[in-house]
Amino acid sequence: KKIVYHNFRILKNYTIFFVGEPVKFDPNFKGPLKHRSCTDVICLLLFILFLIGWSIVAFYGYQNGNLNRLIMPTDSNNNRCGVDSNVLNKPYLFFFDLSRCVDITTPINGCPTPQVCVEKCPDQAFLFDMVSESESIDNLRKLLICDNSVNKNDIKSYVMAKEYVNNNQCARWYLQNGPVLNRCISDLLTSSCPRIPKTYTGKLKTEQYSTSLSLHSLISYQSASVQHVPERLPLETIREPTIKRCEENRRIGREIIYEKVKKTDTYLARFMGNTLAHITNETEAYQIGQMVVEDIIDSWITILVSLGITMIISLLFIMVMRWIAAPVIWCTILGVIGILGFVIYYSLSMYIHLNNNPVYNSAAGSNINAIVKSYLDNKNTWLCILIAVSIILLITLLLILVLRKRIVIAIALVKEGSKAVSSTTSTIFFPIFPWILYLLVIAFSITVGLYLASVGDPLYRVVGLNNSTVEGCQCTGPPESIYENGDYCNPELFYQYCREPITSSFSKQAITSCRTASCHFQRIDSPKLVGYFHGINIIGFFWLLFFISAFNEMVLASAFSTWYWTFHKTDVPFFNITISMGRTIRYHLGTLAFGSLIITICRIIRCILEYIDHKLKKFDNEVTRAILCCCKCFFWCLEKFLKFLNRNAYIMCAIHGKNFCSSAQDAFNLLMRNFLRVITLDKVTDFLFFMAKVLISTGMAVASHFFLKSPHSNLDLNYSFIPVVIVAIGSYLIGSIFFSVYSMAVDTLFLCFLEDTERNDGTPEKPYFMSKELMKILGKKNEVPRHRYN
Repeated sequence: KKIVYHNFRILKNYTIFFVGEPVKFDPNFKGPLKHRSCTDVICLLLFILFLIGWSIVAFYGYQNGNLNRLIMPTDSNNNRCGVDSNVLNKPYLFFFDLSRCVDITTPINGCPTPQVCVEKCPDQAFLFDMVSESESIDNLRKLLICDNSVNKNDIKSYVMAKEYVNNNQCARWYLQNGPVLNRCISDLLTSSCPRIPKTYTGKLKTEQYSTSLSLHSLISYQSASVQHVPERLPLETIREPTIKRCEENRRIGREIIYEKVKKTDTYLARFMGNTLAHITNETEAYQIGQMVVEDIIDSWITILVSLGITMIISLLFIMVMRWIAAPVIWCTILGVIGILGFVIYYSLSMYIHLNNNPVYNSAAGSNINAIVKSYLDNKNTWLCILIAVSIILLITLLLILVLRKRIVIAIALVKEGSKAVSSTTSTIFFPIFPWILYLLVIAFSITVGLYLASVGDPLYRVVGLNNSTVEGCQCTGPPESIYENGDYCNPELFYQYCREPITSSFSKQAITSCRTASCHFQRIDSPKLVGYFHGINIIGFFWLLFFISAFNEMVLASAFSTWYWTFHKTDVPFFNITISMGRTIRYHLGTLAFGSLIITICRIIRCILEYIDHKLKKFDNEVTRAILCCCKCFFWCLEKFLKFLNRNAYIMCAIHGKNFCSSAQDAFNLLMRNFLRVITLDKVTDFLFFMAKVLISTGMAVASHFFLKSPHSNLDLNYSFIPVVIVAIGSYLIGSIFFSVYSMAVDTLFLCFLEDTERNDGTPEKPYFMSKELMKILGKKNEVPRHRYN
């Protein structure tokens, strides 16, 4: 007996050492402490010093950097507009076909259209195919925009100009442009005329699409659709006419072309088409992209209304659970089960139908509708759906069966969370404040990074220079302007002293600036100090983002814990969220800085590992890759655990006002002493919230689908599922925003509930703060009713 007792005491001591002793009753504890001291002051001072240092780095970058070195564009010959010698007086970049630049791979592969530097962006629209052959060649030269290989003074006739245009050496068309970051950008979406009828702006058939969907391809289509279109129109500016003029121009076809470009060749359609082109054939991709955009444009009101209804439903969902949490939760569970059951029933019906009545040759078309239909007409598709959904339903039913008792307690916690959120409605909208701060931090860090990247001396080298030929570019003048190919150079000196002879009869000069050689920008030679400053900027970016997230969590935790630990709920302060913000700012910014610094260090290590992995990919060493994979997995798990621990540490700090380490230890010990409840209750509530979001998003998607199919919508869509998918995704994101506050409320109340069960026992001296429903579920009660306490 003595041995057993001794071993029991040893086990008890080890248990107390690892998970701590239960919280003892404190007669002076009345919820979140009003009189508390500042926590983790050293960390706060470190954070402030870092922010000062980051500000100095930003000031250094602003004073010494020059964004023009980064944002100045580069033409197709790698000449930096307004910087390199041969384009020193041409600071703007012109795109022959700007719509081809709207591609998901453009930042990586570049824009697949000729680009030239120009002195100014076009101030009028131009269309070569509408130029009359009798037009003045001088006027045509002024309007043509050509690449560096073309000397416009050599263009002597319309035929020669047409040859340059057909060879893509001169732009076939362009619209009125304006400079955006030194790029000539045309606004295809501005319209002063009413949208033209469906006859011209409606859906095009597959054979009416070309691979580029350019203005030239639309001319052929529109010319065939409009009578009395002259073969050539006089050369004049294509301007936005009045409504009356617009109607007249439609009759001759010119404004139809212009508006068709605005309707069908929008940047969004081009982006979606180019994106789809990477997974399917090009012609089909542009067709699908255009149709998708037209569907979004036609149904945007339905999409916005659906998302607005989602916001209202989410708010009502949270508020309704204050009174009928159990029916709502069980209806949510039954709703998900019902949806899964309906999918199983429908899949089984379709499988039986297609098995008895097989469909052949259903994939005759090449558009997305035909592809989808080919899958839906295949019985094996429905069999796979049937099996997958049946497995999901079986797992869901087993989880509900095993956790049914815990779900009852979770429902009570959800109900408490609903009461807490409803009593402080401002908590629902409080996350807007951190989101604004997120955007400011992101914008600031990106700006600082760009300025730092532009710090240093630009280096230029001579390229394309061949002094061995008399006809080539020759550099004369002072010794510092005599360059050889590959030498470092000064673009102004090169432009002044390096010239090239020409033989054009139109030119009044015997020489001109070099076209085959240039003083080309290579890179910015930054001081080594700038590399360290980039590191400070990256650390500041992560640290401040995690700090803002921690601030959001602690303020909400303080507000909800105040509600829980207020014995009479009518005594909850009216400005609860404001008081919580003030308490957090006054006392606990150091704790937030400490916790966010830990997460920042972990994230920086993960970034370093990703960088190392990227650098080592070319060596293809399996052992190294395996080690890096294990390290990345470990630090990913570590970051998730630290975020979970920090979240609970902030809750304990909001309640007791202790420093970060003490709060984290208390939170960890409290959770470990109630490990099974943590696994079941806390995660069950997360599971319930997930199902609620799925139900809301699915319900809104189904409702929008039936509305779009109904005669009341008056919409003729190419793909009706496109707006439905947008509504489903948007509804889920909106639900996630609202339920994130709710989740924080439940997490806070859960810790308060665990501490309440350890601290109190229901006697008159130690009454429970939890609700009657929670006490009833746990088999506990207060010996003295709540209303008898003063």
